[in-house]
Amino acid sequence: VSLGRIYNSARSVGLGRWALESAIKYSQQREAFGKTISNYQAVSHPLADAATELHAAHLLGLNAAMLLDRGERAIKELSMAKSYSVQAGFRAIDRAMQTFGGMGLTNEIGLVHIWHTLRIINIADGTNEILARTISQRLLAGDLEL
Repeated sequence: VSLGRIYNSARSVGLGRWALESAIKYSQQREAFGKTISNYQAVSHPLADAATELHAAHLLGLNAAMLLDRGERAIKELSMAKSYSVQAGFRAIDRAMQTFGGMGLTNEIGLVHIWHTLRIINIADGTNEILARTISQRLLAGDLEL
């Protein structure tokens, strides 16, 4: 379970980063009303939010991996990393789809495929509900280290 959650956390961040980078490149090329769409806050701000969430997810994963390297069980941290990373990945893909518009829903761009992959990752090694239960049980048992 430990290695699976770290692996799936990292995969989720990677998929989200790919979606974000694709959306950024597209937004810098696509023009509307005489400017690239990256100049519009309605496009750029959601991408900034996705970048922030993916960075936080990456750090949660690094922290859990560091604790494992130290020989700690890190059950709570592994659960936090996997849960948050999957959700951050979904939000990044959603924002990328929004940036691409209708093209984001085609197979040509690849976002639909990575959304499907992330959906599978979401179930593997514990759904968000199972992970939330694990986190809350650890907290209620006195594991309050954050």
